[in-house]
Amino acid sequence: MIRPPQSSGVVLRPTPKNYYLEQDKIRPPAETVAWVKERFALLGDDVLKKTLRIDTGRLDIPVYISLCGPAALNLTKNAKQMGKGASAVQAEASALMELAERFSFFHFFNHTEFTLARAAEIAEPKMPSRLAAEALYHPNETISQAVDAFEMLPQTWAWARNLTLDREEMIPLGWFYAINEYNGPAAGNCLEEAILQGMCEVVERHVSALVTENRLKTPAIDQSTISDPLAGELLQKFKDAGIKVWLKDFSCGMGIPSVGALCYDPSTFPHKSEIVYTAGTATSPVKALIRALTEVAQLAGDFDKKTSYEVSALPKFTGLEEAQYVMEADRTVSLASLPDISSGDLAEEVKACTASLADSGFPVYSLKMNHPVLDVPVVYNIIPKAHFAKRTVDTNAVFHAAKLASQLFPLDLAEGVLRGLGNLNGAGYYVPFFRAIVLIRRGEPLPALDCLKRALAFNPPDEDKPSIYVQLAVALKDMGQYDKALSALYKAASYPDPHQEVFNLMGFCHFKLNEYEKAIEAFSLAVESDPAVAINYANIGVNLRRLGEDQKALVMFRHALDLDPELDFAQTHYHELTQANF
Repeated sequence: MIRPPQSSGVVLRPTPKNYYLEQDKIRPPAETVAWVKERFALLGDDVLKKTLRIDTGRLDIPVYISLCGPAALNLTKNAKQMGKGASAVQAEASALMELAERFSFFHFFNHTEFTLARAAEIAEPKMPSRLAAEALYHPNETISQAVDAFEMLPQTWAWARNLTLDREEMIPLGWFYAINEYNGPAAGNCLEEAILQGMCEVVERHVSALVTENRLKTPAIDQSTISDPLAGELLQKFKDAGIKVWLKDFSCGMGIPSVGALCYDPSTFPHKSEIVYTAGTATSPVKALIRALTEVAQLAGDFDKKTSYEVSALPKFTGLEEAQYVMEADRTVSLASLPDISSGDLAEEVKACTASLADSGFPVYSLKMNHPVLDVPVVYNIIPKAHFAKRTVDTNAVFHAAKLASQLFPLDLAEGVLRGLGNLNGAGYYVPFFRAIVLIRRGEPLPALDCLKRALAFNPPDEDKPSIYVQLAVALKDMGQYDKALSALYKAASYPDPHQEVFNLMGFCHFKLNEYEKAIEAFSLAVESDPAVAINYANIGVNLRRLGEDQKALVMFRHALDLDPELDFAQTHYHELTQANF
């Protein structure tokens, strides 16, 4: 572990742009690619294996991935990072920067020994408690309850730059990480570039949430008003491929231009392609449009091969009728009518974005998170009242505090905080639910079962019931009641989109009951749900060994070790099988 930085590390300096084509940067993308690869080479191929172009060429809009080495995979839990761009070299630079961002970001959180304290124990200057509480949806009339919940909880604190007030402040970093996670980190050729990138991404997700939650019929953008040659060329590539494109003004009065793009291919939907719905935010309308269109290309698989992109800020529509409110518009505007706060200097653009957000009531914080060896500029940007899909609008501060309390050590501290939260007026099912998690960690499954039954008695929303049934199964498993645990797990699996953990636990219970074929079926469903989790392949291998299928088991253990070379029991089984066969 390393000591936390004693300042945010964020100091804005004049930063003239030197490249203006598909994005505004301080250096051309070819120089970025060469520079970042040199930085990754310092870490060996444990972080970056290679970059690879993956588009089919149908759209002629390049998409790249950076393939992760074992160290990066173990840290980020993703085997690849994707990159987009109007040119191949820009797409490759984007994929490399995405890996630099994620690797640095997770290294910072996993290796820093943060200060743990309640708000009252942190000296000024610090973020106001009310501002932290307002990061989640909470009715104004009970905001004091949200502040009380926030202040009961010991937080992890770090220095950040309040860009709005231009001063250093201590902020409850763990509070925001648990809300936003990957919404806000960004990498760049320089600090100012990274800050601007991250701010625009947070705004992009905020306006996407506003449009989605309120089903806003935002203005359509008249495509005949797009005069920029590169933006026009990108749009023409979609039209040449027979893809229908709707462009919308998503700026939502924030003073920063955002463009929404909804695309689908009538010739390949739904048997080979999906409706792809994205947004792009930048300091100029043209760059926002280019970002939105290249994001479509990144997610779409060229609209000619069956792929399934991962939803981030905007919903994935399964039919055009669901997307009707996006395709409709009450008026049409020119692209040039969107706000434009661009300039020739990146630091000035950061200040302009900050001022626009301040006018809308949104403060901005940023802190530096460079990896000590890689040393590519990486920052985390936090805009406390900005929305991020359902992570902010469908929860409240008491829920969030209870969740974080369940993760505290020592466990007696966690239990004490949860008891205090349970005394707040209107505290719901989540307090007994998270108390149950703490009790399970303390090795007390029987009282945990009582808490979980109380949580179900609150009749929680359907989307939260699977988690309760999973914890019921964990408690029953810990008591050796595998049949009852399976009943709870099958109940959890009956809800939409069950997590791979459900099938992993199913597999374990079937294994303990000597039902090896059923265990393999369950672990296979876990793999299907999340192919990047190494332990599920290893668990299939263990059950195959019990059935005498050693060669098939060997393949599974090899696959597990490719994903996680440090998985001890997979190593043991693999070596036993190879020694037995050679």
